[in-house]
Amino acid sequence: MSRPTKGNRKPSIADVAAAVGVSKTTISRYLHGEYDYMSADTRARIETVIRELDYRPNKMAQGLKATNSRMIGVTIANISNPFSSQLLKGMQAVCRERGIQLLVSDADDDPKLERAAIESLMDSQVDGLIVNTVGGNDEFLTTFAHTAGNPPIVLLDRMITPPMCDCIVTDNAGAVDTMLDHVCERGYDYVVFVTQPIDGITTRRARADAALDYFAGHGLGGEVLEYADSPRDDGELNAGGTNGTPDAPRTTGESGKTDKSDKSDCDDSASVGLAARLTAILNTHRGERVCVFANNEDAMCDVFAVLADLSEAHDQAEDGVGRDDSRNGDRDTTNSTGTVNGVGTTVGLCAFATKRWARYSGPGITCVDQDPVLMGRTAATRLIARIYDGDSSPAQLVEIPAQLRVFGSTAA
Repeated sequence: MSRPTKGNRKPSIADVAAAVGVSKTTISRYLHGEYDYMSADTRARIETVIRELDYRPNKMAQGLKATNSRMIGVTIANISNPFSSQLLKGMQAVCRERGIQLLVSDADDDPKLERAAIESLMDSQVDGLIVNTVGGNDEFLTTFAHTAGNPPIVLLDRMITPPMCDCIVTDNAGAVDTMLDHVCERGYDYVVFVTQPIDGITTRRARADAALDYFAGHGLGGEVLEYADSPRDDGELNAGGTNGTPDAPRTTGESGKTDKSDKSDCDDSASVGLAARLTAILNTHRGERVCVFANNEDAMCDVFAVLADLSEAHDQAEDGVGRDDSRNGDRDTTNSTGTVNGVGTTVGLCAFATKRWARYSGPGITCVDQDPVLMGRTAATRLIARIYDGDSSPAQLVEIPAQLRVFGSTAA
């Protein structure tokens, strides 16, 4: 095969075609993933020459000439979450294999920013969208998916009910059951499922409901603690929904029956911050083994911070520090911690979290690992099949199993 010889000139598509011995049209079809009438041998030879020549196609020119831009748009609910980076890692791996570029936008947990990001990505002529939605955009996303001429869309981690496009999610109910089976086996008496505001977020709703169903079906005492504050903020809960209020507290009593109250019946404890409410729960169940189950890694960090504060306060009280309540404002350090010792003893801690992160936190946090890399790969694979491979099958709901990873935080 001949090679270009002129100075430092960048190789062109004509150079590649000449070296392979095919037409420029064939090279163009290869670059756009159109392999229907191309032999495996031709594809292999083109790939080899492109690598040897270090050929880089002009993406802008390709976009002007081609039906497809070879770009996929992605909106992430909150890119600061470690889970999100692993989703992107999985998507990127698949897209690299197919020569597709990802355009990523962070919605920063704001529905308006998410809508603006989607519109901006459309202006960039993306061939399809992967949306890790912040919630609150069900109508917008449904309309988008049903509008003729719009590109395919895949929802990742969070979905819309009923599904109107491919949805890639964790088997949330199965993961909750697996974790609570483990908690029961370890002899815990009471479980607190801690989550950020549920309203509009299908993932949080599915997990909270699965926990309540488990409590009722297994006679295990437990409740859902919903919060939207910083871990040490005892102010009012906000951003829970369109009316600014969260779902009412939902608990199970000794009978195991679930109380799913209406929002209008929400008691005063729902407006109190995470630290105060978790402290009150631990006081109520002093002498019992309580396990705190965090909805995600952010909630896990918040719970961990609260437990660390309680443990420190308890240690100070044991040393005779802070016994005079008048010197400590409203904080009753002698009575707020019981025998709390961080995690792994009186109070257990578990979470939805990735193993690679949870195993290095304190004694290691027992977690249900959702495999976000696999979730990202699956979402990208489904979208690419829709865009470039002619897949017109009905929308799929794909539930990825989570794996239980046991560490010291739930030690017997």
